[in-house]
Amino acid sequence: MWILSADIGGTKLALALSKQEQPEYLIKQLEVKSPQQSDTLFEAMISGFNKLLEGEEGDVVKVAVGLPGILDLKQGLVVHQQNLPWRNFPLVQKLQEAYPQAQVFMETDMMTAANGEYKIRRFEKETFIYVTVSTGIACCMIHDGQFMRGAGVPGEIGFSLSSSGDFFEDVCAGPGLLKILQHHTKEERTLPEFFARYYKQDELIVPLIHEWQREIAQKIHSFILLVDPHAIVLGGGIMNHHPQIVEEISLLVDQYFSLPFFEHKKGRVQASLNKGNAGLIGAALL
Repeated sequence: MWILSADIGGTKLALALSKQEQPEYLIKQLEVKSPQQSDTLFEAMISGFNKLLEGEEGDVVKVAVGLPGILDLKQGLVVHQQNLPWRNFPLVQKLQEAYPQAQVFMETDMMTAANGEYKIRRFEKETFIYVTVSTGIACCMIHDGQFMRGAGVPGEIGFSLSSSGDFFEDVCAGPGLLKILQHHTKEERTLPEFFARYYKQDELIVPLIHEWQREIAQKIHSFILLVDPHAIVLGGGIMNHHPQIVEEISLLVDQYFSLPFFEHKKGRVQASLNKGNAGLIGAALL
């Protein structure tokens, strides 16, 4: 009995195969470039799934997909995506036609990543926040094993305000941080190059990265005061590739809890356990 999972992005489709009895263990994985035509994108996903199933015996019992954009979960429609071609695309129906014996699940990529981090920790009733810091910034909260959906579109923290009055995403997501570093150094370097200089204690880079870390830590501090989650996980491309950064932000957050009756709130900020596979694992665990 097989589970097929997908994490669909603007540049690549990440696909995986796992067994029904151990959905968190990805037996096979495959990445393909994301085509920019509606039908071609779907065909690429099915083709990738079929490659994963080659040589395997047994039925597909679940197909689970995480993807960005605006989704109509009740109707199984991908309504709109900024960097992908689907518009009111009946994804669930088409997957059901391709795999008639399987249960089909569709969810936002933020929710699937959070689900993977929640369940790999064996959480069931806990309150949990997952924050992704990559080309954008967003978050997801799970409470008592259920996604907190609010009135429909929660977690858009990238559009909250930073201390400068700019959008949080514009100063703390990857492109925003890179723009700040390039502006202050007058150098056209890449973000990995700037981080390498930070680790070498470059006196020009260190205060800029520290200011960026403080901005993120202050936001997380407010989350902990508001919700009192059992854990907050920092994921996404930047955090997954820089565990030292996560550790330093965690220590900053702990420092903000200086009052003795807040001692129990320390140690809540954690790195992703699933890293880049969080979305695939979380989809398989839906």
